[in-house]
Amino acid sequence: MSTTQPQPMIQIKNLYKIFGPKDKSFLQAVKDGESKDDLLARTGHTLGLKDINLDVYPGEIFVIMGLSGSGKSTLIRHFNRLIDPSEGEIIVDGSDVMKLSDKELREFRRHKMSMVFQRFGLLPHKTVIDNVAYGLQIQGMEKAKRLDTAKSWIKPLV
Repeated sequence: MSTTQPQPMIQIKNLYKIFGPKDKSFLQAVKDGESKDDLLARTGHTLGLKDINLDVYPGEIFVIMGLSGSGKSTLIRHFNRLIDPSEGEIIVDGSDVMKLSDKELREFRRHKMSMVFQRFGLLPHKTVIDNVAYGLQIQGMEKAKRLDTAKSWIKPLV
């Protein structure tokens, strides 16, 4: 009897990010082992991510943690292309995010992958559930449905 393995919802493959105008020209040096400090001193470019590979499966709680400046926010911003990588693949729900047109990317960000920034301020006049459902409200979803959806998102957390 054969069992089918679930497909990852998010796949990150060989992701690199070098900040600077000539990022791609320094990829090989990073792959050959040049350190973040040496790259910065030699080129003025900053290494943000180096060969990141991960799979996130449906229903999985996946934590990205590290010290300040270790690349956590940089990595997460790649998931919905707020930042484009210097090299690598970003697959979300079977779609290659790097191949999305501007229109497709807007729809993707509205319906599949959004983010709340660290310094995001909750709407103080709204309840917790209304804050969680806020994105669905902006999309025009009917109130009862958006509240039910929001409850399903936070139910595992309470």
